[in-house]
Amino acid sequence: MLTWQCGLLEGLRRFLAPGPRARFTASVLSGLLRVYGPRKEVALTNMAITFPEWDIAERKKLLRRVYRHFAWILVEYLATLNDPASVLEWFVETEGKKLLDEAAESKKGAVLLFGHFGNWELLGGWLAFSGYPIDAMVREPENPELRDLLESYRSRMGMGTIGKDSSREPIKRLKHGRFVGIAGDQHWGKMGIDVPFFGRDCSTAPGPAAYALLSGAPVIPIVAYRLAPFRYRFEAQEPIGVPEEGSREEKIRRMTIEANIALERMIRRAPEQWLWMHRRWRD
Repeated sequence: MLTWQCGLLEGLRRFLAPGPRARFTASVLSGLLRVYGPRKEVALTNMAITFPEWDIAERKKLLRRVYRHFAWILVEYLATLNDPASVLEWFVETEGKKLLDEAAESKKGAVLLFGHFGNWELLGGWLAFSGYPIDAMVREPENPELRDLLESYRSRMGMGTIGKDSSREPIKRLKHGRFVGIAGDQHWGKMGIDVPFFGRDCSTAPGPAAYALLSGAPVIPIVAYRLAPFRYRFEAQEPIGVPEEGSREEKIRRMTIEANIALERMIRRAPEQWLWMHRRWRD
């Protein structure tokens, strides 16, 4: 038997399609999120750190837009699962794709740095159906049925996965010329390194920089901006440079600082599309 979460996801997936059904469902979900306000105080506190010049009314206005955005994330993703190749139609603008083509041709692989921004699951599917060999590092749910369902969804979208706690597998796949996608915008606990993010230190994943140094693959920041429902713009930024001098630890730290700067640029450009409800700063 599926858990109620799995049953709900599957029921929505079978119901959804671009058009009136998607608009109706996104409207309902957006309304529910605004009413219940999941992690509302966490989000508003994060906004105060990031935009100290904003008053509380501006932050609440942004939060309403954030809830609407995340309602659309779920709707778009589940609807696309019914015809995964249609994800190619949703990305109507691209910039920097040449950087991915060069990385693929080099056979050295690439570390793709992204955040919980835009629609990262659709981004992974677009990369896979565009012919890039993409594996995403993921945090697996404890519930085995939900874990299996999400794994089947990602497989349907053409993506491979690597468990977040794996340290050797990413390097192995990079050396085989594959792309490894890593979300660098979440709290990384004791395994992270403290570097600034929007001016305040927080535990940050050193993995993107470390894997790049160990494998010789570049770190390429990528993002999918929503332009409208089922309409996205893909952008790849210039690879993060590898310092010529310093110990490995110093290089990882300096590259991780640059990674956070790249993520900051994405968020400032469209703040309503970031996961503000995550406890990014935990001091």
